[in-house]
Amino acid sequence: MLVKNAKFFLGGKIIEKDILIEGDRIKSLGHFPGSGIDASGFLVLPGLIDAHVHLRDPGATQKEDFHSGTMAAIAGGITTVLDMPNNNPPTTTVERLEEKRAIASKKAVCDYGFHFGAGTDNFEEVRKAKPGSLKIYMGKTTGGLFLPDEKLIFLHFQNFPKEKPIVVHAEDQTVIDAEGRTPLAAQVAVAKATMLAEKADRVVCIAHASTAREIELAKKWKKSLVEACPHYLFLNEEKIAHLGNFGRVNPPVRSEGERRALWRMLPRIDYLSTDHAPHLPEEKGKGAAGFPGLETSLALMLDAYNKKQIGMGWILSRMCENPARIFSIRGKGKIAPGFQADLVFVDLKKEWKVRAEGMQSKCGWTPYEGMRLKGKAEKVIFGGELVLDGGEIAKEIRGREVMT
Repeated sequence: MLVKNAKFFLGGKIIEKDILIEGDRIKSLGHFPGSGIDASGFLVLPGLIDAHVHLRDPGATQKEDFHSGTMAAIAGGITTVLDMPNNNPPTTTVERLEEKRAIASKKAVCDYGFHFGAGTDNFEEVRKAKPGSLKIYMGKTTGGLFLPDEKLIFLHFQNFPKEKPIVVHAEDQTVIDAEGRTPLAAQVAVAKATMLAEKADRVVCIAHASTAREIELAKKWKKSLVEACPHYLFLNEEKIAHLGNFGRVNPPVRSEGERRALWRMLPRIDYLSTDHAPHLPEEKGKGAAGFPGLETSLALMLDAYNKKQIGMGWILSRMCENPARIFSIRGKGKIAPGFQADLVFVDLKKEWKVRAEGMQSKCGWTPYEGMRLKGKAEKVIFGGELVLDGGEIAKEIRGREVMT
């Protein structure tokens, strides 16, 4: 495959070259004879990596499964997803991990990886599974995974390989029980997780930071990494008030002041994920917490870029390069010879209105309904195949496991 007239970032600046693809890899960058896919009018990005998704498979496939969830990813310009372990039953044993692997291998249409769940007594299962990362829940949320004891958290911090990341859902259950999911609940948990990580001398990833103070606390330890999510950057309590229970997410969307403060912390955020957490409308109406986000995350960031709120370099580093580096996903995150041929053709001038109707996710709703955005993924090449064309799924190919 030959991609002609591709404008993309290389060495911090936009260049224009052809991209020669052989099999599923980028073979060379340059100027080549012959015809191919014309990238004129687009900005070409590496395939995005979303390190935090809940695809609900197995256990709750009425909400989402590995097929619908990865179709949503492709539609949003995401070619690799890392799935969380809070399924029913949770991914806390080798048997459950192998079950999930078998399901994903038959359904997923983009590449995928798995976070393994930290339980109260599954240290031997963690050792045998040898996962690429571990997930710890310090507060109760969707699913039954929850570590109430700091001693158990520290044991996982000590036992899990130091070079591999532990991802922490940082909300302190004691504070939640006393006053709800306040900013303090998140900040207390971040402070605890950071201190324990420093004591264990290990890498820790603070998931879905919702306040600037969480980032300040996390960064007191040099091996702390911070994840942000679009809904904390683009929504506030007032904007979602009309949604009622549909506006519930853990941690909650914060005040406008907190949202603005989070934007000021962008340089200290290490990667951006969606925390794609789909629930059906009837489940949301009963109070289920979580937002879908795979099909809107890139578009939201492109709209911010068009408004000069953020640089393209930040988008590329936090949504492509850094997730690949942090989670040791080889051959991803860059447009370079030898890397997987995952390319996203972005139309920066395309203006469109967000509508849940027509989206790939099973959940059938979005907190961004009706929002007008400028910028959208129009074509996606995944593994050397054109899988999205004109914003529509053009071909389905099977993804493979990464982060092993």
